[in-house]
Amino acid sequence: MGLGYWGPNLLRSFSETPGARVVAGCDARAEVLERWAGRYPGVRFVARFEDLLGAADVDAVALATPAASHEQMAQAALRAGKHVLVEKPIARTLEEADRMIGAAFGAGLALMVAENFHFMPAFRHVKAVLAGAGIGRLRELHLVSRGLRPPSGWRGDAEVTGGGALIDGGIHYVHNLRWWGGPVRRVFALRPPQTLAGMTAEDAVNVLAELSDGLVGFVSNSLAAPGLPRVQWSTVTGTEGTCFGDNRGRVVAVRGRGGWKVRLFVRDTRGHAAMLSAFRETMKTGRVSEMDGPSGRADLAIVLAAYRSIAEGRPVEVPC
Repeated sequence: MGLGYWGPNLLRSFSETPGARVVAGCDARAEVLERWAGRYPGVRFVARFEDLLGAADVDAVALATPAASHEQMAQAALRAGKHVLVEKPIARTLEEADRMIGAAFGAGLALMVAENFHFMPAFRHVKAVLAGAGIGRLRELHLVSRGLRPPSGWRGDAEVTGGGALIDGGIHYVHNLRWWGGPVRRVFALRPPQTLAGMTAEDAVNVLAELSDGLVGFVSNSLAAPGLPRVQWSTVTGTEGTCFGDNRGRVVAVRGRGGWKVRLFVRDTRGHAAMLSAFRETMKTGRVSEMDGPSGRADLAIVLAAYRSIAEGRPVEVPC
């Protein structure tokens, strides 16, 4: 559901996923349906979401729609007996997320969050390096994404998205912070003066995070850095070394106990194939092994705590 900004990527990736078959696509705009119907003649395209829910050959739906619609559409799909893959963020509020999670549990169906960073081979390699204590006990995590990329359409509307840069693209880096470093206890966030007049929420944000055992994290996400290419990188520093990752998923470098080790990645660098393969297995078993509803909720809780910190000008505890 939703064939505007991100939906076409899901359409293509699902079509290329072994064992999965795309039977239908949905969008409210007739010109969008006409465009994709010409490219995928074996797929039927409809304007009404209800037509998907009533179809016997639809086992699951993927929601690539604004966050404001996630709860309503997910609940409707679950009531119709369909598994749900929902784009990040899972919702705009923890209350919306809780209702979605409860509905999936009550229906005995799967609710999975489409956080592709979790499935990127480079980032899974970083996770393995950290789990193997290749750089010693963790001390710091820095996750940086900066460039000039004004959002278009509803992505600049805080009422629809639930916020600005952090809840939209920045939540990817928030997820890696939590995934690599563990639970986030407290955050202090600041936003610089606004650059992009077309956005109704923050176009840049810096978040300092306190994790367990004294670990410190930093997330810097900006859509409004003129003069810069899209610079994206992460580092994790331990007591015996550092791990560097290109956030586009192409290279990971480690300098630790064993000296320098560099690994390049050329296949499925954005993790879409692995993510959709995982969802395909979820459809078979009815169980989400990675990136379930509570995981998406945990990422959202950190984002919302950062927003509260900005509003109140103080550190804020991350709610459970």
